[in-house]
Amino acid sequence: MRLSRLDLTRYGIFTDHSIDFGERVPDTPDLHIVYGPNEAGKSTLFAAWLDLLYGVEMRSPYGFLHLYPTMRISGALEFSDSVREIVRIKKPQNSLLDVHEQPIAESAILGEFGGIDREAYRTMFSLDDDTLEQGGESILKAKGELGQLLFSGSSGLADLSRKIEEFHSEADGFYKFHARSGQLHDLKNELDQLKQEKDQFDTQASKHAELAETVKRTKVLYDETSRSRSKLQARKDEIQRLLNARPRLAKLRSLREQIAPLEAIPHAPTGWAEDLPALREEEIRLETQFQSNADDVVRLESALDAITVDDNALRLTDKLEEIEPLRARHMTAEKDLPDRRQKLRDLDTAISLHLDQVERGGETNPARLILPASTVAHLRELIESHSGIDAKLSTAREELSEAKDRLNEANAKLGDDAQTGNTGNETYITTLKEALAALRASDHAARQRLAERASQDAQAKLDDCLATLAPWKSNGGRGEADQLVAIPVPGADTLQRWKTAGQAIETRIDQRSGEIERLRTEEARLTAEQDAVSSVTGIVTDQDAALIRAERDHAWAEHRNRLDASSAERFEDVLHRDDGIVARRFGHVKELAQLHETAKALRLVQSDLARAEELHAKALADAQELTSEIGQATSALSPDLPTDWTLQHLEAWLVCREKALEVRGEPRTATRDLQAAQNDADAIRERLIAALSALKLSFAPRRRGSDAGRNGPECA
Repeated sequence: MRLSRLDLTRYGIFTDHSIDFGERVPDTPDLHIVYGPNEAGKSTLFAAWLDLLYGVEMRSPYGFLHLYPTMRISGALEFSDSVREIVRIKKPQNSLLDVHEQPIAESAILGEFGGIDREAYRTMFSLDDDTLEQGGESILKAKGELGQLLFSGSSGLADLSRKIEEFHSEADGFYKFHARSGQLHDLKNELDQLKQEKDQFDTQASKHAELAETVKRTKVLYDETSRSRSKLQARKDEIQRLLNARPRLAKLRSLREQIAPLEAIPHAPTGWAEDLPALREEEIRLETQFQSNADDVVRLESALDAITVDDNALRLTDKLEEIEPLRARHMTAEKDLPDRRQKLRDLDTAISLHLDQVERGGETNPARLILPASTVAHLRELIESHSGIDAKLSTAREELSEAKDRLNEANAKLGDDAQTGNTGNETYITTLKEALAALRASDHAARQRLAERASQDAQAKLDDCLATLAPWKSNGGRGEADQLVAIPVPGADTLQRWKTAGQAIETRIDQRSGEIERLRTEEARLTAEQDAVSSVTGIVTDQDAALIRAERDHAWAEHRNRLDASSAERFEDVLHRDDGIVARRFGHVKELAQLHETAKALRLVQSDLARAEELHAKALADAQELTSEIGQATSALSPDLPTDWTLQHLEAWLVCREKALEVRGEPRTATRDLQAAQNDADAIRERLIAALSALKLSFAPRRRGSDAGRNGPECA
């Protein structure tokens, strides 16, 4: 296959560009060299040749001048049997066309290449400096398709490169120099751990025998001590039970003396003791119910005696039952009746006003007030046509009167000129007519009115925007809005940083406040629980036990030094008191444990509360620092603005400033439009003055404004 012509109709920087390689000359080399400076389009030309063969790429870089749907490449290809004209456009499918713009199959071209794809064609035939260097490296490393083909062709090993890569990957996974990971590194770490564990458990035989003998002796001593301790503990428990039973023994003897006279009374059945509480409750309930029933009987008898039978009402019982549903409706209607009457009065007043407006006051028949449909339609047409007629008629009359006056004056002047033989003014009259036609065709008066109205509206809008910037004050004058441009406003990133920091600080303050409230509630609860447990009668705290123990030790030391009767009595007295406190503490073990747990929990809560208050104070300080930073930024904007503004106030003020800056140029635009309309009016006025001066007519210029713009100078 040979390329005879390549047409770059719309591709890259080319538009309707064609390169013709001519016809093949037999027995001569058929080689063409395309040369040119950089950026001349040589790479674009070769890319177009590839796109012609294999289709334009999905995201082609050559669609910067011509849009994708308009890209087009064509050419003439010489095949073995004929020359074929083909066209390539940018489409996902059916992008290869013939000269008749009909789609043809891709195989019509690719069949001549033996079915190689775009990448293989680029590798084999699209050779440049980069591809040659890459190809050389791939040959040396046996990488890439071409390198593998050449290396496998010379060595007979087709998959050697892939196998080498696999072996390298496997070797790197097992061990890599200076790497901190890998299978070998993991195995070494595991070996070190096993060695440490072995060193921990390893013991010499002599040491092991010595330890075993020590364990044996210690176990014997432990067993003996445990048995002795168990005996002592049993004896101690027995003594403690006897001590605890001594106060109850006296009470038991007193109770036996009290029940001794009652031994002759027979014993109650076994189940009476269990049934007695329920029987008492039942007795109380029955007595209460009996009293309530008696009161109901008395009340009902009194009510029955007070009833008088009304025979007439008995006969109307059926009718009363029928009337009962109407009673609710009657009550509702009675409550709604004043509102209905007030609405009726309002409607009557409105109807009277409408009747007076149509001069039919006192009319009671509404049918007489309805107009026929034809009359209504005719009235509507008249109203629509009559709208604005008076104003237009008055304006037309004024213009007609002024036109007649000017016409009479002009005719008189022309007559005088004709009588004096002044026939050379025809040219000036034509000029005057042209000036008058330009005056009538000009819209400067309407533009001037619109510009004046727009200027007033823009100035009012700007004043309203500036008023929203209070308490900011400018120096006055026309540059009031321009002063806003020079104000150093904080950037969007600064505002976002403040907003993010403010939200984070507010969240912290809320969290710490809730945590402080919770911890204070928990502290109050634990304090109350501690007070409640401490108030239990007979409980001895750790402080009291420590005091009596210290006093006991002091008495014992004093007795050892003196060894007399008084010191012995004192030591005995303190010892009895200590034993009593110990006994009382044994009796309130549960309360003491609860008191200890409560005190521990209270200390933890107090510690957490102190930390939460510290963090809350830190969050408040951060909030104050942020507020101070915002206040400094506000002061930098203008000294008139308060420094205690929040971020929301500052953002709202900045939004109002942006609005004021947006409408700042509208008064200037309206002023320019007004000046342009006035300039057009002045130009037309000068033209009329020149035409009238040429005719030697006197004139009196009118006041500059809408009348002057409409009628021009007044001739005298």
